[in-house]
Amino acid sequence: MAIAAIVASSCFAQDTILLHNGDILTGEILRQNSESVYFKSPAFGSVSVSAKDIAEIRIDADALGEVSIPITTNQGAASAEPVSEPKKEEAATSPDAANKPWSGQAGLAIALRESNILRRSGDTLVERNEEYESYRVYGNVDWKGDRNNLRWEWTYRYSRNDIQKNDDFFNVSQNYQHDFSKKYFGGVRTVYQRDFRRGIDNEYLQTAEVGVKWINKPTLKLTVSSGGGYHQYDRIEDEYSDANGKFVLDESLRWQLMEPLALFQEYKHLGNLENYHFVFTSGMENKLVQDLFLRLEYRLDSDTEVNYNDNGYYDKAFLTSLLYKF
Repeated sequence: MAIAAIVASSCFAQDTILLHNGDILTGEILRQNSESVYFKSPAFGSVSVSAKDIAEIRIDADALGEVSIPITTNQGAASAEPVSEPKKEEAATSPDAANKPWSGQAGLAIALRESNILRRSGDTLVERNEEYESYRVYGNVDWKGDRNNLRWEWTYRYSRNDIQKNDDFFNVSQNYQHDFSKKYFGGVRTVYQRDFRRGIDNEYLQTAEVGVKWINKPTLKLTVSSGGGYHQYDRIEDEYSDANGKFVLDESLRWQLMEPLALFQEYKHLGNLENYHFVFTSGMENKLVQDLFLRLEYRLDSDTEVNYNDNGYYDKAFLTSLLYKF
């Protein structure tokens, strides 16, 4: 099987990949081999596209003229011969090309929050409902191989007024994923966090999960994974500790409506249907300029293990953030 790459002259270099399912990707081709094309898009970042899913590739070579460049798969060699070799294509196919396995993002957010908290009144703890603003810095670094992916994530959130501290949250995690096939994968996740409003210190979570990529298109992705985990935490106020096994469920949806605009939704569940901690997130990302995005999201955090007068902890937040992707 062979795919011909057509190079058309233009004032601005922009490559286009046409897929058999009708989707169109625009951006920059970084390199290619017999099985995959490695592609960088302002909307998706660096991704790999299977050669058998590609109908046509058009490479803009900045007025160098029309050139036919073959892309071969294991099923056979391309019959087209290159007329000339533009410098951009040399860089794209070189092992030392700009396409690296590393990527990431960093963001700064302000949030309007509504939640409950335990406050000490004399010798007793009382529940209070509060509305306040908090500030959050977060980010991640990703490493991607052929079948193995690693991600390191961090979040720090803080708020206080003239009288007292309202919020102090810190989270760091490591996620490892191995793809058994294009559809099925397995992974392990390690999490450490502290959460002032939940009254929890030194919280650890270790999980092992298996999952499925229900939809895995360039413009629409839906993945679900589940498994078991070991959960341990210490409470700040009453010097209480707990450690036991938990059921875990993770779901993630991302829909690229158009190149600058994407919708996303995530759900993380720890525990069972009666005693649980879940975090639900939904929102949108809109590209402002190159690599800089505006992110708007609604977040709901609920934990029935943290009981405030027999009521579980809840936190509702609307976040506005600037996100830089690299």
